[in-house]
Amino acid sequence: MKFLGRFTKAIGVALIVIFCALSILLSFVARDVTDYEAQQLVSYASSLENKFYDYRVMKITEMDPEKKNKDIILIKVDDESLQKLNSWPIPRENWVKLLDNLKAFGAKVAAFDVFFPEPSRACSEESPDDMFANAIENFQSIEGNRVIMAYTTQSHKQNDVFNEVPEDLFSFMLDSQQAGEAGLEQRYVEQNTYPIKKLLAPAPDMAYINMLEDSDGVFRHYQMVANIDMLYFPSLGLRAYEVLTQDATKLEVNNQGTGQLNVGEHKIFVNNRGESKIRWFGNEYMFENISLHEVIYADPNDEKLKNLFNGKIAFIGSTATGAHDFRNSPIDAKMPGVLAHMNVLHMLMNQHFYAPLDQSIIISLYMLGAGLLLLLIIMYFNIAIMDIAALVVIGASILWIDYQFYLPNGYELKLFFTLTALGMTYSWITFLNFNQASAEKKQIKGAFSRYVAPAIVNDMLEHPDKLKVGGEKRDITCLFSDVRDFTSISEQLTPVDLAWALNRYMGKMTDIVFETNGTLDKYIGDAIVAFWGAPLDIGDHVTQAVGAAVDMLEALPAVNAELKAKGLPEFKIGLGLNSGECSVGNMGSDQIFAYTALGDTMNLGARLESLCKHYGAQILISEFTHDKMEKNKFETRLIDRVRVKGKTEPVAVYEVLYSYHPLMVDQDSLAQFKLAYQRFIEKDFDNAIALFEMVQQAHPEDASTNRLVESCRHWIKNPPKEGEDHTITTMTTK
Repeated sequence: MKFLGRFTKAIGVALIVIFCALSILLSFVARDVTDYEAQQLVSYASSLENKFYDYRVMKITEMDPEKKNKDIILIKVDDESLQKLNSWPIPRENWVKLLDNLKAFGAKVAAFDVFFPEPSRACSEESPDDMFANAIENFQSIEGNRVIMAYTTQSHKQNDVFNEVPEDLFSFMLDSQQAGEAGLEQRYVEQNTYPIKKLLAPAPDMAYINMLEDSDGVFRHYQMVANIDMLYFPSLGLRAYEVLTQDATKLEVNNQGTGQLNVGEHKIFVNNRGESKIRWFGNEYMFENISLHEVIYADPNDEKLKNLFNGKIAFIGSTATGAHDFRNSPIDAKMPGVLAHMNVLHMLMNQHFYAPLDQSIIISLYMLGAGLLLLLIIMYFNIAIMDIAALVVIGASILWIDYQFYLPNGYELKLFFTLTALGMTYSWITFLNFNQASAEKKQIKGAFSRYVAPAIVNDMLEHPDKLKVGGEKRDITCLFSDVRDFTSISEQLTPVDLAWALNRYMGKMTDIVFETNGTLDKYIGDAIVAFWGAPLDIGDHVTQAVGAAVDMLEALPAVNAELKAKGLPEFKIGLGLNSGECSVGNMGSDQIFAYTALGDTMNLGARLESLCKHYGAQILISEFTHDKMEKNKFETRLIDRVRVKGKTEPVAVYEVLYSYHPLMVDQDSLAQFKLAYQRFIEKDFDNAIALFEMVQQAHPEDASTNRLVESCRHWIKNPPKEGEDHTITTMTTK
């Protein structure tokens, strides 16, 4: 049976590992799969992994204005600019003013994420297109200054594309090397976005601005290069990099139809569409930006704008709501499309690249294997709380390691299915363990749950070997509770009323024992015996036991109210608590036994309960309990040091106060009592009795105060002899 269970666990875990490992691998290659059916097969796994990675990227993406890129400027065609200019499309005269001012401000590159595919209409003698062309030529008259115009491509040869590569593009071909006939995916230049001839006369730079979203609608990739008739041309972000750095890039295409782009000393992978994954820097708040109308209407001598633009590149693109040029990116669900080109330029300029893909794959699989192995080792010990803690700690550790070391350094660890594997493995093994144990536990639970405390039943279910006679030494806190004058109460009631009253009282008190993790030892008539700290280790059993005693006193008025409503006598109770080592376990014969505790600790607890009558108290605890409990949770007062019958060593006895205790309500009298008792200990009987009498006057019913007043009077008349301890009371009866 055990072998079958282990075999089932092993098979299940193996299937989980295989499934999650394949999902991780597929999520890495999903974007590069060209077959449509295959892409649909892996797109779901890719989407889950990518969204989890996007979430982590978003969390670490810096949005600190102090760290923004001040070399790449965004000129926003925003709603405010459209309102100020009051025209759409924006008249060419405004673009003329823009370029003239950018030249005056010292801008180096003007990159348009704007199309100029149609001639403008005007009634003036000079064509606005000619004026714009002259502005482009004027801007580029300064050495190193360039204007970049945009166009688009598409993957299908339709009626609205050029049959051949436009001759204007030949000046911007990338240096490329192709290993075989399998080039990147063929693209075609669209006619309806291509700039008009007049604007190309000054020979501006040309770059396309296509982007394709992933299968889940998120833009993570950027088309760096386009294959147009087996010639390769740069995107806007790549061309801007080449213009700014004067560093020519080279494309190498392999036999598989993918390639790498050599940018300086770095090699960037491009898939069959010419795409690379963007390592995002930030949204528009991480770049210097300004509205279009502010530049157009600016004074050409504006020093502030000169400082902003001098020697830098300006991207002109739409951020207006009505233009619908927004992209769902990993760091912003509504990011203007122009920001993608700016992020790519930042990535290229700052060498902000992803780590090699093969390294990310290996580390991801290592994370999967190491996390599962560690979880399985811990689950081998079959400790439920340790299992769930291990699952949480291992999962949190994997994420922490990723956040600290891998994510900031560009590693694309696929952790969604790693964490899924951990969760599925934990769930599978836990389910099998539960299923295997449920049948064994059902019989035990049915037999014992009616007779012993739930804690004992659960302990027996976890440790069936304890179902035998025997005991163990445990540090516990015991509680003895008794109803005062129960004999006289029982004589007044019918058997039915007596049973109802006792059951109502016992039921409430027992509930409190169980709620505070206590173990019910036994009922002795109207008495309750319970203890804390066995059979289960519940931590601070002392504080929990004292808390239970206080809760019992707090619950008593409600019970008495029910008794009074039925015309029954009210109950008054006394409770005694003691802490220490006892022998606990199943005591009795092999056929009939009970779980109980034996020892001096229990005896002293019973004595303290009896002393409640003598001291007029309702909760008495020993010094052993007082010293171990959390004192800031309870109010107590030392009332005596007692040498109980049969013992030679005295024990300090404390009364625990509950909410409606007279001295709990009157804190001044409580403070006076404590000060008086300290004077009593110091043999300052005159001051002690004066203070005690003040308390006595306020609370004449307080038995402890009355007793100590009499003690002070006795010792004033009969001062303690040498060696005589006046603080000890010796009891001659139980």
